[in-house]
Amino acid sequence: AFRIMKSKDLQQLVLSKHESGDSIAKIFRDLNGAISYDTVRRWCNMIEKTGAIQLSAPPGPSRIIRTKQMIEKVKNCLSKN
Repeated sequence: AFRIMKSKDLQQLVLSKHESGDSIAKIFRDLNGAISYDTVRRWCNMIEKTGAIQLSAPPGPSRIIRTKQMIEKVKNCLSKN
């Protein structure tokens, strides 16, 4: 059974394979399409430049948590004004 790997697991795998001398094409083939060739290439370039895979946070403001409690808090704050 093939388990779905988390991004961090994939990054570790790419890092260790790259450090052991595997080519980008071989790493891509070994991952069997789990991530794109471009992603493998980008991660390998990052490893060569910085020694690690550093993903930036997604662009834009952080996500807002919309829970019933948060909605109630906002309503209470607005009703006080």
